[in-house]
Amino acid sequence: MFHLTGYYPDWWDGVRFNHPVQAWAASDTSESTRDILQKTYIGDIHSLEGGLIHSSLIQRVTRRSGVADAVDTVFVRHRTGGTSELGLKSYDQGRKKFQGTYREIIHLDEEPPPDVYSECMLRTTAVGGKSPGIILMTMTPLSGVTQVVQMFINDGAKPGLVRPDGRVFVQAGWEDNPHLSDEERELLIKRTPAHELEARRLGKPSLGSGMVYPVAESRIVVDPFKIPDHWPRVFGMDFGWTNPTAAAFLAHDTDNDVVYLTGEYYQAQATPKSHAVNLFAQGADWIPGVCDPAGQAANAKDGESLLEEYEKQGLNLTKANNSREAGIQMVLERMQSGKFKVFSTCSNWLYEFRMYARDEKGVPKKENDHLMDGTRYAVVSGLGIATTKTRRLSAPPRRGVVAA
Repeated sequence: MFHLTGYYPDWWDGVRFNHPVQAWAASDTSESTRDILQKTYIGDIHSLEGGLIHSSLIQRVTRRSGVADAVDTVFVRHRTGGTSELGLKSYDQGRKKFQGTYREIIHLDEEPPPDVYSECMLRTTAVGGKSPGIILMTMTPLSGVTQVVQMFINDGAKPGLVRPDGRVFVQAGWEDNPHLSDEERELLIKRTPAHELEARRLGKPSLGSGMVYPVAESRIVVDPFKIPDHWPRVFGMDFGWTNPTAAAFLAHDTDNDVVYLTGEYYQAQATPKSHAVNLFAQGADWIPGVCDPAGQAANAKDGESLLEEYEKQGLNLTKANNSREAGIQMVLERMQSGKFKVFSTCSNWLYEFRMYARDEKGVPKKENDHLMDGTRYAVVSGLGIATTKTRRLSAPPRRGVVAA
C-alpha cells in the first residue's frame, strides 16, 4: 500500500519509490485472490471501502472476466500526481500469465509454483537503467522445505538476515500475533493437524499434508556422537546414474532398539568402482549392505548385473525386500515412537526427507527418494544382518535375499 500511494510513514526505513509503480498481487486461485488479496487491498468491490488503500485514492478498477466480482487491475493515485497500477493474478493462470514487462512490486500470497516464482524474478530484474524491483511473499510453509522455500533457507541463514543478493525471510507464527489470546492459541493448537502444527504455530517450514513421513524434524534429528563399538552397523543402497547413487549408513542401539542414521553417500554419474572406493572410506569395507533389487537388472554395457559389479569391487551386498508401502510404514512407526534418529550432519537425507511427498492419489512420488529408499532397505532388510567390525572380520560374508 505504501508503495502504491507513495505515502510512507515516518518510521518506514525500507525501500521507497518516489514515483508511481507497476505492481502485481497474486495467490493460488482466482477465487482466493478475489476473497483475500482483493479484499485486503480495496475492500468491498462495490463501495471500494474497507481496504488498505483508501477509497479516495482509488481512481478506478477494471473487472476480470469469468470470475464473479473479481478485479483485474486497480488504478491508484500516487502522491506525486501520477497513477500506480496493481494487477491481480493467480497461480492457476499458469506461468505465461506472469510474462510481460518490468514490475517494481510483486506480492505473492501463499507459496507460488517454482516456474511462477522464477518468472516473477525476471519481471523485477533491473533493465533499462531501472532499479531492481522487489518480491514480497506471505505464506504458511505447509508443504515443508520446497524448492522455493529452499531458496531462502538452504544456507542455514537465520530469520531477518539480509543476504548479499537482498533475499531475507521473516519467520512469524501464532506466538508473534498480539491479537491472539492464550486461550485462542490453545484452541488453535488442539484443532491443528500434527503435521501442520510447526508451520502454523511457529512459521517454521515443516511438513505438508502430502509428506510421506509426517513427523517433525525436532523429533528425529540429533547431534552426532561417537558410535559405540558394540552397536551393529549396516547400510542401505539405491543405485542410480543420472539420479544419485545413494547409501544410508545405520547403527543399531540394540539395547534400546533405536536406529541411528549416522552417515550418507550421495553421488551421481560415477562407476561402481568409484562408488565402491568412496563407500569403503565410510566403512563399507566391513559394514554389510542391502541394496535396490533393481540392481539385479542387466547392465547395458556388458550384460552383468550391477550387484555383481559391486561385489567384484569388494562390497558385501544383499538384495533388500522392496515392499515399498510396508517398508515406509515400518520406518514411520520407528520415527513416531522415538526409535529412529538422524544425525544433523546428514544434509542430503534431510533435504529428501523434507521433499519426499505423495501425489494426489497418495502414491509416493519417484523423486527425492534415493536416500529414502536406501533407508527403507536398511531398516526393513538390513537390521538382521547388521554387524560390528570385530564380528564382521571374523565371519564369512553373507549374501542372498533377506526377508522382511
